[in-house]
Amino acid sequence: MSKVRAYILRMAGLSTTTLKVLRVCNEPDTSANTLNRVISLDPVLTGRVLQLVNSAYYSLPSKVSSLTRAIILLGINTVKNVVLSFALFESFSKQDAFRAFSADGFWAHSLSVAVAAKLLAAEQGVPASEREDYFVAGLMHDIGKIPLNHLFPDDYRQAAQWAHSSDAPMYEAEQAVIGIGHGEVGGVIAKRWELGPMLAEALSLHHEPPSPRHNGVRLVGVVALADVLTHTMGAGIPGGGGDGEAAGHRTLEAWGLSPETVAALAAAVAREIEKAQVFLEIAGRE
Repeated sequence: MSKVRAYILRMAGLSTTTLKVLRVCNEPDTSANTLNRVISLDPVLTGRVLQLVNSAYYSLPSKVSSLTRAIILLGINTVKNVVLSFALFESFSKQDAFRAFSADGFWAHSLSVAVAAKLLAAEQGVPASEREDYFVAGLMHDIGKIPLNHLFPDDYRQAAQWAHSSDAPMYEAEQAVIGIGHGEVGGVIAKRWELGPMLAEALSLHHEPPSPRHNGVRLVGVVALADVLTHTMGAGIPGGGGDGEAAGHRTLEAWGLSPETVAALAAAVAREIEKAQVFLEIAGRE
């Protein structure tokens, strides 16, 4: 664990602008004008936010050219999470960080889980203003795999092979071969970036969530379900291991989802993923 912690400490932290955005958005009396002044200091980020706002992902009725207008239309929490999403892509954009599995496969799976988590949040009655929290948690859920595969590429490949051959969850294989799972590492990264306890919990516990109906852990449970759902769709990480088929079935059963419901959800997620690809395009991942 000391080697992993040292790696995380050496990682580039969030940019000054991103940190300011997070801080400003956490203030109860923040206005669109205040957030606009912070984001506008970074022309690249401003351009990315406006490009995303005007994409098919949000499908706004008319073109938005003002950042303040974009913030008003989408809401402060949504814009905060958009900024955090781009910061995530930027922090882990180096190809040499991916040694044991494909970077493209990793981001495709992460985006799929993000889309599924947001859709499932809506199904669970989560207010629209909070659904982007689920998107970001889904986008970041496997982030702990990056330090592990970078530091221990041979061990990570061995763990992935073991998980595949024995139908075991990847986090169990990581524990057995490397001595630590990606969930725990993801929680450390969330704390390093000061992303708050709810997101840290979602990253660290998404493979071992408490009861899905427990109010205090809805974010964790939804991310866990979204992860399983995307694996059933074949949207896992090539070479990156999965949840194990048996474990996936247990998660679906815990939520009381029938095969017909799962199929309908998978179809809805697939449609949304097409629109969400713009995240990767704008961030330079495609």
